[in-house]
Amino acid sequence: MIDIPIPGASFSMTYDPKGGPLENVKNISGYAYVFNDYRWEIEDLKMKKNGAVYSADFTVPKNCAFMAFKFYGNTENGLVTDTNQDTGYMLVAFKEPKVKMPGADLAWATFRNKDFNGQFGSYFKDFTIDGDATEYWLKKEVAANGNRFPEFFDTYFKVLKVQKPEKFQELGTRFLADFTKKMNGMPEEVYLKVHNIYLYELKNKAKSDSVENVIVKQFPKGAFLRQKAYQKIMPIADAAERNKVINQFLVDFPYTSDVPDSQKYFYDNIVKMQFGYYFETKDYKSILAMIPNMNFANLNDAYHQNISKALYLKVVDPAVIETMAVPIIKQMQQKVNDMSYMQGLYWSPNQATENAKNQLNNELVIQIRMYDILKKYKEVLETFELLPFEKRYEKASINDIHIKALEAFNKPILEVLKNAARANTLSESATAKLKELYLKEGKKEADFPAYLEQLKKENKPEEKIALMDPVPAPAIKVQSADGKTKDLALNSGKIIVIDFWATWCGPCKKAFPAMQQLVNNFKEDKEVDVYFISTQETKEGYKKEALAYLKEKGLKINTYFDLVKKGGGTNNASFTNYAKIFKSSGIPRKVVIKNGQIRFTSEGYSGNPGQLVDELTNVINALKNE
Repeated sequence: MIDIPIPGASFSMTYDPKGGPLENVKNISGYAYVFNDYRWEIEDLKMKKNGAVYSADFTVPKNCAFMAFKFYGNTENGLVTDTNQDTGYMLVAFKEPKVKMPGADLAWATFRNKDFNGQFGSYFKDFTIDGDATEYWLKKEVAANGNRFPEFFDTYFKVLKVQKPEKFQELGTRFLADFTKKMNGMPEEVYLKVHNIYLYELKNKAKSDSVENVIVKQFPKGAFLRQKAYQKIMPIADAAERNKVINQFLVDFPYTSDVPDSQKYFYDNIVKMQFGYYFETKDYKSILAMIPNMNFANLNDAYHQNISKALYLKVVDPAVIETMAVPIIKQMQQKVNDMSYMQGLYWSPNQATENAKNQLNNELVIQIRMYDILKKYKEVLETFELLPFEKRYEKASINDIHIKALEAFNKPILEVLKNAARANTLSESATAKLKELYLKEGKKEADFPAYLEQLKKENKPEEKIALMDPVPAPAIKVQSADGKTKDLALNSGKIIVIDFWATWCGPCKKAFPAMQQLVNNFKEDKEVDVYFISTQETKEGYKKEALAYLKEKGLKINTYFDLVKKGGGTNNASFTNYAKIFKSSGIPRKVVIKNGQIRFTSEGYSGNPGQLVDELTNVINALKNE
């Protein structure tokens, strides 16, 4: 760190993660909360690794008074941050030696007090200064920079409320009365703060109404009346009527640079409502007119909520969807760096851009599915080229589309198959194609499993399975297909794998080919039993439907049926006890039990059969080796 940061100048600091929460994190980034011209902003650090430490370059904004730095890294367990063991990495800026920048004492007073720093993403967990210290530094700010007082008088008011609660009404009323005498010519933001303090803090409606009258006269197109007009939109139930009111709102209060950050969400919500209305009413011409004027965040939201949903539910002709999806994606590509995800201090510019890129990649995958439905294989391949390499191989179903498109043009598929194998995202059919090409090279069928395993290991090291601390497994009573009930032997010394599923659960059924593979792999193993239990069914004839489905798909697995609880119409008597343990009733739910103890569980299905088989196989082997 440097001793005296100077506004407008750049400096470099060294960050050493050793001994801190980021010690073992590979890629570390950083940003700064900056108090700049009496406004909080967020700026990125330029991080560069030098051996075991990092250099972090930063340019101090020209009106900056205070900086607080945060370092972070993404891990498998989520985001990990370092704020110097809760004491902070903080610097005050000086315009000349011993003369602090305006705002320095104000930022120093409020950033370190938990009553005032809620917007900084838990920068401090426990550390806080008391109200006396905050008041001390705040008074220094007033003494040094009284001419800027209108920009932070509301903070002064909050401190007064905390420090003098018994005299707050009296002192606050006197304080505000004196302040309002000097308000003439000040911006609307100051009037709004005074209005809100009178209304919500001092409960003085007469005074707040008086200030409101001044606001309405002086700022007829300002934030106050904009909010009033926006609030009239939300309660309107009729969609057509609401759209008329929205259009009038946009005429009266167009989106310009004068709109404060706190009201930008008005326009985001309006775009969402309009796009949804035009989509529902099939007014696609109006949608096409909207698209060029939408920012990235709006475009992504519209694609996700309307385009993707309609494609999945098959409620709109894919050819019609394409007419909107293509221009949306084109605009998203052009606007991926527009910072529309910068909302307050939630994300730094780098984080907002990274999020936008991730969202674009997600929608490109949906676009690939759309082109596949339309049999537009040239567009499928072109869209794959827009994806980062690793994103192309995340899902088995997407790999299958990639292979199909290549085959449509008689292009080689071996590299795609091998890359999918390396990512462990091969479907059954893709595995068969890889095997076929392997055998064509004159290799032996018996050697194929080892070849496949070798490909899987190329891109990632051996994964260690994290077994649960033992939790007693609730008893499971089930009914077999012939109607007989039995208690599953959970404490037999065997390793028990249970798959809770239902006929209405798409992911449950998609995971069955992988589970069939697991059953086949362990059918001769006397130490392992695999049980499939149908649960959470409510409709008539679910048993017949379940058995018919398994037969139709050629699955050689036996399913049991959870019992119906007394007084209930759902067969979830045993599953309910497991859902309580996991605090989730989501299925598919895999549970692995040994000696009557739950040792592993997972919920959902990634869509990648190889990953599921390997995960459960590794769990079984780990339990065998205990």
